[in-house]
Amino acid sequence: MISDDIQRAVSSRAPEAGPTASALAVLAHRPGLTVRMLAAGVGLSHAGAVRLVDRLASQGLIERRGDSSDGRAKAIYLTASGTALSDAVLESRDGAIAEGLLVLSEEEVDFLANISERVLRARLHDLEHSIWVCRLCRYDACSDCPIDAELRQRALDEK
Repeated sequence: MISDDIQRAVSSRAPEAGPTASALAVLAHRPGLTVRMLAAGVGLSHAGAVRLVDRLASQGLIERRGDSSDGRAKAIYLTASGTALSDAVLESRDGAIAEGLLVLSEEEVDFLANISERVLRARLHDLEHSIWVCRLCRYDACSDCPIDAELRQRALDEK
């Protein structure tokens, strides 16, 4: 139910239905993604992500810049308008979550957070999957992101 509430809330703030809200949120905490990575993060085909990027660019919400690691690819960044809209999307998400968890005590919220962190870390596949998992996260409010911690740990384990 909370997931449905989140989807309704963020969709009401986005300029169109579908993965637009997720794209704006993802680009807020992962500026410079390529279309390929954005597609993976919001669950679109490459062609679908290209069309989404074209629409968002025509609305002045994002801009394409050269990608420093791949001369053929373009990195995608939010404009000031895109950042403001992303903030509104994430505020609506925060409201839906707060309302859904209102029945829990502070201790219960902490307990839920600890369990959720363990589940997230155990279920994470790779970097592309992390973008999908965190597609509607408020990254600046997640001071100790379990997904980032898991990715760092895996990188250390590979060395």
